[in-house]
Amino acid sequence: MIYEIWNIHDFDADAYDAMYAAASPERKARADRFKFPDDRMRCLCAESLARHMLARVSGVSAEQITFTYGERGKPLASLPFAFNLSHSGDFVLCAVCDKDVGVDIEQIKPFRAGLITRWCSQDEADYIRGDHQILEGTVEDPEVCARFYRVWTAKEAYAKMTGKGISTDLTQICYAPKRGTVCDMPLTQITAPEGYVACILESDL
Repeated sequence: MIYEIWNIHDFDADAYDAMYAAASPERKARADRFKFPDDRMRCLCAESLARHMLARVSGVSAEQITFTYGERGKPLASLPFAFNLSHSGDFVLCAVCDKDVGVDIEQIKPFRAGLITRWCSQDEADYIRGDHQILEGTVEDPEVCARFYRVWTAKEAYAKMTGKGISTDLTQICYAPKRGTVCDMPLTQITAPEGYVACILESDL
């Protein structure tokens, strides 16, 4: 398994035009729907990064790689490799693997305390809260926020690895922070840019 993280601000207008020209029709249409430049850049960087990495592991030129989509919208490449993408804020993350893989990157920012009781198990909630017995309203403590997004990215990586995506009931995906597993599968917490958390989950099949 390999992964890379790109900063969308490393690319100028000429790079954007080149990525747009090389993008699949579906990706171009998606980029065209965004109003703001950063959203369009994230969209195009995601596919460009996937092409770059898949070409590197397969020896096939980036231009020859085509994409299809699974039943629930998970992108698939025309190669014997799996890949997965995630983006948040200024960054895009991609992992390529010889088996199913899910990734997630999230910017650490304030969140609503009600999300803990809505989406988390008791063990996950205890981990997130730490020494804070009660959390209400908007949570801004940076350490608590970081723990929340570690749990969130673990659940998202599992949902994306299985191909179920946002249709998955996140309460049924259990992250064990002490063991570093999600649904009993080893989770890889990767080094993310400052202010972000990111993880990768490889299928054990």
